[in-house]
Amino acid sequence: MKTLILFLVVSFCSASAVFAEDDATLNQAIATLNAQAKTAVDKKIVLGAVAQQTNVPEKTLESQMAAMHLTYGELVVANSLAERSGQAVTNVMARKKGMGWAELSREVKVNPVSVIDRLRTTQRVVQMSQTKLKQTQKTKNPNAPDSITPVRAPAQPPGGMGRY
Repeated sequence: MKTLILFLVVSFCSASAVFAEDDATLNQAIATLNAQAKTAVDKKIVLGAVAQQTNVPEKTLESQMAAMHLTYGELVVANSLAERSGQAVTNVMARKKGMGWAELSREVKVNPVSVIDRLRTTQRVVQMSQTKLKQTQKTKNPNAPDSITPVRAPAQPPGGMGRY
């Protein structure tokens, strides 16, 4: 009996540590993506990358940002959770109340690691697009219009975003 109790306590502590790590990693990935949107041009690049990764039109994302007070990184998370859980974004957000993103992810039965992967892919798309823009500005007129198309990221591995 003592062995069973000890096993359960150790298992619970291990699971809690993994969940806390998911929360910290997810929050860091959100913050990193948000930090890439420094200028007006950067914000266009980030919004385009978020639209590309979530398959949600930019206008819809802008509406979600305004209505739900979400950042770029949170848009990726909310729309990813909605997509994988088969729920509307508004329903996902209604369930969030006081929860962290990783906890919400587990509640809607979406692996938080898959959401972290999507955030990191979005970050790479933004970084590639910003690099491409800088290279273009060096070779062309620096006063060129600032319409920017995000660079396409490589396809996700088979299976895409994971579910539990």
